[in-house]
Amino acid sequence: MADVKDILGVPRAGPSQPDEKAPAPKEKKEKIKRPEGMSREAFALLGGSHPIISSQLASSLKKNDMLKKPKPSTKGIITYQYRPFRNAARTDGLELFHWLKCSKGANGVIREPDDSEYPYAKYNKKVQLYKYNDEEYDSLIRPESGNWTREETDYLYDLCEQFDLRWHVVFDRYEWRWRPSTGGIPGQPPPPRSVEDLKERYYNVARKLLVSRQGREAAVANNTIVKHPFNKQVEQDRKRALAALLARTPQQISEEHAILAEARAIEEKRKAEAMAARRAAAAAAAATTTTTTTATAAAAAAAPRTTSPSQPGRPVAPAAAVSSGAATAAPIGGAPMGLGAVAGGAPRALSPMPGQMSGDMRHPADFEPAPPPGIPSLFDVEVKPFKPKPGVYLRGAHTQAMAAQQAAAMTGGSRAFKAVEATLTELQCPAALYGPRVMTRSTSGAWLALRSEVIALHETRRNLANRLNADTDRAVRRPEKRRRP
Repeated sequence: MADVKDILGVPRAGPSQPDEKAPAPKEKKEKIKRPEGMSREAFALLGGSHPIISSQLASSLKKNDMLKKPKPSTKGIITYQYRPFRNAARTDGLELFHWLKCSKGANGVIREPDDSEYPYAKYNKKVQLYKYNDEEYDSLIRPESGNWTREETDYLYDLCEQFDLRWHVVFDRYEWRWRPSTGGIPGQPPPPRSVEDLKERYYNVARKLLVSRQGREAAVANNTIVKHPFNKQVEQDRKRALAALLARTPQQISEEHAILAEARAIEEKRKAEAMAARRAAAAAAAATTTTTTTATAAAAAAAPRTTSPSQPGRPVAPAAAVSSGAATAAPIGGAPMGLGAVAGGAPRALSPMPGQMSGDMRHPADFEPAPPPGIPSLFDVEVKPFKPKPGVYLRGAHTQAMAAQQAAAMTGGSRAFKAVEATLTELQCPAALYGPRVMTRSTSGAWLALRSEVIALHETRRNLANRLNADTDRAVRRPEKRRRP
C-alpha cells in the first residue's frame, strides 16, 4: 500500500496516525426464527421488504394453541347408534333401522336428538284433491253424472290420491267391477273407460266443487282448473294427430319437406314482387311530383308581369297566371310573400292545379289493413313501413308522434304549420285535423299521407313565392343599372 502511495505522491501517515481508517463494526442483524406451525415456503415469502414482528407472529401461532385439544361439547361425545324408525309418510306402520346421530354424556347415558322424526318425511308431498261430501254430491255432481255412479267416482278418487294424478298409472290400475253393493245396472258390465274419460270426470267434479265453494266463478278465474277446462274431444284429436305424425314413413317426411321448401320459395317470390311493385310506384310518384313542380315553376316564370300602381317598378302576377293555378292564400309563417298587392290589396300565392296533384294523392285503399308477412304495420314520417325497436307500441300514439315530427320538420316551424292547419280545417272534417278516431293501418297511413301532401303543397307555394320575389328583385334592379351614366 505504501508503494502505491509513493507512486501517486500521497504523503505517508505518521507513526501516530493509523495507515487506514479502521472499518466500523458491523451491526448484527437479528435473525428471525421461523415460527412454529408455519411452512418454510410461507416463511420465505416474508422477505426484507415486508418485515414481521416475530413476537406477535409467534404469540398468534403458538404450538400450544395449535395442538390444543378441542373442548368437549356440552351435549357430550357424538356417537352413532343403530336405532329403529318409522316413516311418517307411510300408513302401514313399517319399521326399519338406520344409524342415528346421538350424544353420550359424562355419565355414559346416550341421548337421542330431540327431533328424532325421520328427516326425509318432509319430502312426501301430496297433490291437492278437491273432495266432496254427501250433500255436495247430491246437489252438484249427481244431476250431471251420466253413467257414472257414486261408488265408481269414489273409486276413481281413491286411485287419483294413491298415484298423485299420474293418469297413465291410474288408467293402468283402473279395474272397476260392478257389484250389487256398489250400484250399477244388474246384468250389465261397466262401460269401458279411457284415460280421457277418467280425466273428464275428475276435472269436471273438481271444477264444480271449486266454483261452488267460492260462490262465483270470477273469484277463482285464475285457477288452472277453471281457466283451462279439460276438453275431451280436443285431447282425443291431439292424440290422433300425434299418432299420425309419428306413423309417417321416411318417404312421406321427405315429401312434406319438399312441399314446405316450395311454399317458402313461393312466399319469398311474392314478397320480392310486392316490394318491386311498391318501389316502382314510389319512383313513378316521385317522377310525377318533380315534373309537376318544374312545369308549374316554368309557367310562372314565363308569365308576363305588369307594374303595380301603388308601388312603381314592382311587378305583380297577372290574371292569366292566377287563372292557370293561382289561389288566394295568407302568407305562410306571417312573412310577406313578396308578390306585391293587387288592386284590392289582398296578397296572392300560387298553388298547383288540382289535376296536377291527383296522381300523388293516396287514399285509405292504398294502405293494406293486413300487410303481408315481413312488412311492418306502422308508418314513419315519410309514410313508409317503419320497423320499430322491440317492444309494445300503440298505433294511435305512434301515429300522433309521426304527425308531430312532420310539423317540426316543416320550414318555418309552428307558425308556418298554422297555415297547414287552416287548410285541413277547410276540409270540414275533424279527422283531417286531429286524426281518425279508430287508428287502423289504413286510416293512420292515409292521414299521415294527407298531412304530408298538404305540407308539400305549402312548401311548394313558399318556394314558388321566393323564386318570384327573386325574379322581381332582379327585374327592378336592371332599370336602375341602365339609368346610371
